[in-house]
Formats: sequence, structure tokens, C-alpha cells
Amino acid sequence: MSELFQAADHSQPTAWWPEARKSRVRKIIMHVGPTNSGKTHNALRALAAARRGLYAGPLRLLAHEIWERLNKGQIVPLGVDPEEDAEPDETSNIDAADASPSIRKHGSSKYARPCNMLTGEEQRIIQEDALLSCTVEMVPLVSAWDVAVIDEIQLIADPERGGAWTAALLGLNAVEVHLCGEETAVPLVQRMLRDTGDEIIVNRYERLTPLTVAEEGLHGDLSNVKKGDCFVTFSRSKIFAAKKNIEKSTGLRCAVAYGRLPPEIRSEQAALFNRANSGYDVLVGSDAIGMGLNLKIKRIILAAVRKYDGHREVRLSDSQIKQIGGRAGRFGLLGQGDQGGGGVTTLDDADLPVVRQAMKEPFVPLRFASIHISGEKYISVMRTLPPNVPVRVVVDVFRYITKMDPCYEMQDLVKFRERIEYVDGLSDRLTIQERILMQLAPVPVRDPLAVEAIRTILSLYRVKLAVKLHEALQASGLSESYRNVKQRLKRVETVSKKTSLSEMLNVLETVHKILVMYLWLSYRQLVAFPDQEEAFAMRSEAEEEMDKCLTALTMVSTDHPADSSEKMSYFTKQEILRRRTEKRGNNYT
Repeated sequence: MSELFQAADHSQPTAWWPEARKSRVRKIIMHVGPTNSGKTHNALRALAAARRGLYAGPLRLLAHEIWERLNKGQIVPLGVDPEEDAEPDETSNIDAADASPSIRKHGSSKYARPCNMLTGEEQRIIQEDALLSCTVEMVPLVSAWDVAVIDEIQLIADPERGGAWTAALLGLNAVEVHLCGEETAVPLVQRMLRDTGDEIIVNRYERLTPLTVAEEGLHGDLSNVKKGDCFVTFSRSKIFAAKKNIEKSTGLRCAVAYGRLPPEIRSEQAALFNRANSGYDVLVGSDAIGMGLNLKIKRIILAAVRKYDGHREVRLSDSQIKQIGGRAGRFGLLGQGDQGGGGVTTLDDADLPVVRQAMKEPFVPLRFASIHISGEKYISVMRTLPPNVPVRVVVDVFRYITKMDPCYEMQDLVKFRERIEYVDGLSDRLTIQERILMQLAPVPVRDPLAVEAIRTILSLYRVKLAVKLHEALQASGLSESYRNVKQRLKRVETVSKKTSLSEMLNVLETVHKILVMYLWLSYRQLVAFPDQEEAFAMRSEAEEEMDKCLTALTMVSTDHPADSSEKMSYFTKQEILRRRTEKRGNNYT
């Protein structure tokens, strides 16, 4: 029994990363404030001035933006006075607004810094000794850094992903760590770092534009939606229903953005909404509308103040309402005639008092940082238990026996168990290590269309130890569904807008998720998942087809904004490995 207690022990997480503890006292600088406060401004400038630096964000979209801007010299380094006449880049998705633009529209070679990019399903290498922009889950904790920036630090309490922020905060071996996010995280971070001896500095920022709650709602009438509004609702079906009804009652075209759409498509839809002459004047989206997107929203309209949480209808928390409402009126983006800031209202007047009260409430401090169950911990617990115990027994060990530090709580164990049982249900012959790998992979467990494709991938992996992409898609039937969608989109005018287009978009979203999963696995087991280049090409094609589908749902005659950004050359992982092999070979000749 003592072995089981020891295997499940999580009481000293600060001891898991000795390199971050023994080298030096780290300087932790927190930049906290509400949305549209410019809290990331100074952190990014410090990164641009660093010899060895890292940015870690919640989305690959943000990691890509920082990668691109550092390479192009669009971020002015700390210690350099920004040019007063420099034009700010209004397309930035980073909360870095300031009176002196630190993110410039046009890059300068004197500010350019070589930077690599690392996300779960993509790597872009400019040169081996460079800055790094990555998603938080991909932070290399074995490396040493001068400056590290961790964005959206309040996500440290997220029950599913928060463990990655906890690991980054405790494990980064950096001289200086900048934490950007909400005020809610400050007391928790201070408690977490009492045992590390790190120096903590807290810089607080105020919102740069005013935000007001309207005197009245829309009286349940969608014809009161105006140009520049963002209508927020809480499911994919409700988003498309609202889009249809708003367009019908106002004549205004609606762009859409929701979580199931790939980040690249969400970014494109945001660009359509932001462009003055695109023909898209309203944005309809989910409650995650603002994460990683630059939005010129004048007014947020909440369709309701309650949402389904997977089990029942629950009221949005004050924090959720404040986060959604705070997306309105971004500094420097609304133009000279719109300096009055942003507004928040509701579709139904009865919901408005709830929003008004929530916007007045202070943020509630976070109580716990989330901790992920590592592969090593999972295997250690499994080895102390009898062979072939069910997953629920292992999960119960972590729920009831694990000793925890008071600052922390275990990740969402219900969803952890669901994911492992989902993989086991499709293939019960995987090793423990393989089950853990699949549990970490972005497997779309809640997508019924993806089940057969996932089953086929796992079966091919188990039997052949190699998964050819075309074979997996063909055997699962997803390839045929994808071909049918592409053929139908070639004659889109004959497709029923009410049902078929939405169903076709659903297929494209599933195909994209399977491709993302394949790419993620290819970076961890390239021999077993060898068709990386084919998966990248097909992912881009699927995004183009989604683009066509979304355009057809509105049927407005408008061109999507061209990608005018300068393309940067970079090395793939395969190219880096090939070059290293050639170099080693040359050393022996």
C-alpha cells in the first residue's frame, strides 16, 4: 500500500523540475489586466530584446503570429524607442495596444529576430539557435532561456489544459518569466511560488477604452442588430440559426466563429468582419469568441445568460460574462469616429440585469492550479496494481489516494477516464505507453463522424505499426465522404442551404480534426505515421473547402481578403533530420 501512496504522490510539484530550482532565483513579472488593456505589450518587447527567448500561448494561431512578427521585425525590442510615426498593425491578435505602437504594420530588418515555431501538429524551423514561439503544451522545459513569456496565465486553473500552464510556470529554466493574463491569477501564482524563492513583480493595467452596459436589450427582436455587432450564442446549431435570422431580418451579412472551426478559418472569418468593405457587417459566434482573435466589435449581444454544460442548463459565471463583454471596443481599432469604447447588451431584456450586475463584480481569485497526470505517474500507479485492472480503478487512485499540495487540484478526471476508455473501446490491445500517447493526442472523442476513422487508425497502428493516411481515410469511409463534399461544392448553387451545406461543413470539420490528429502523431512517431507532407497538403485543402462552404451559407458576392503577407522559408522536422544525417556522414569522409 505504501508503494501505491508513493506512486500517486503529487504533494511537491515544485520538486519535479530541479533545473528551474537550482540555477538561480528567477524574476517572475506578472502583467495583469482586463481585455483590451495592452497587458502583453512590455512582455513581447522584452522577448524581442532577449538573446534566448520563448513565447508560449494557448493557440497555434497566436504562436504563428508571434513567430511571423519576430521574424519580420514587427515587434520593437525593449530598450528601443518606437518610432512615433510608425503605423500600428491593426491585424494583430495580441493584447499589446499602446499609445506608441510596439507591433508595427511594416517590419524592419533592424528589429528582425530569427524565431522557430513549435505546436502540437506543426514545426517551422528558421535556424537551430533562435527564439521560439510555441503553444503552452509544447514548452521545452529542458532548455535554458533568458526571457520567457507565458500568455493567458489564468488558464492555469482550467481543468483540462491547465496542467500545461502549471508545468510551464514551475518548470521553465529562465532568468526572467513574464506572465500575461487576468488579475484573478495573482494570488494563486504568489502562493505557488512561495516554495521556489522566485522574485515576483506585479504590473497592473487598466482598460484602454470605456465599456458600458446598455440601458435596454434588443426586446427579443433580431432586427435591432446593427453593423459592428457581435451576437454570442452557445452551440453550433444556434450560431447558424442566428446567422440566418439576422441576415433575413436586417439584410446584414454575418461572419461566424466557433470552437469547432479550425483557428485559420476563424481568423479568416474575423478578417471578413473587420474589413470595412467586405460585405460582412455582423459576427455571430460562441462564448469563446475572443480567444486569439482581433475583432473590431462595437457591441456584444448575449443571446442568453444560460448555457448547456453537457448535463444541464447553467447560468454563465460573472467571470464568463465579463470576459465575453470585454471583447467590445478594442483600443485603436474602431477608427476616429468610434472612440466611445464598446457596449454590452442582451437579446432579451430580462437578461440585462444579470449582465449589468456581473460587469460590476470584481474578479474572483483562482483557487487551484491544475496538475496533469504524467505518463510516468500513470505507469507507476499501474505497476503497483494487479494486472488488467479497469481504468476506473486507476482513476480512483488519483481521485482518492493522491496526496496534493493545497495550491493544486488534479485535472478533470472524468474526462481523463472518458478519453482512455474511448481509446480502449476502439482498440484494446495497445500498450500502456501507447494508450497514454493516444490519450494526449487531439482525438475528437465527441465527434460521432470521426469514430470509424479513429478506429481504423488504431487498428492499422496495432497490426502494421504504420498508418498510411490515404489507407486510413479510405478504409473508414471518410475519404469518400470528403470527395462527395468537394464535388458538391463545385456546383454549390444546387445545394440546399438549409440542411446540406451545414452537413457538408460538418464532414469537413471532422476531416480536418482527423488530419490534425494524424499530424500530431507524426511528430511523435514519424515512422508509424509517415505521410506528414500529404496530411499538411490535405489540411490546407480542407480549409479551402470550409471557406467555400461558409461563403455559400451566405451567398454574398465578395472576395476573401488575399493573404498579402510575405512568405517565409523554413525547414520541416524531416529536413532538419536529413541535414543532420548528411553532416554526420560528411564528418566520417
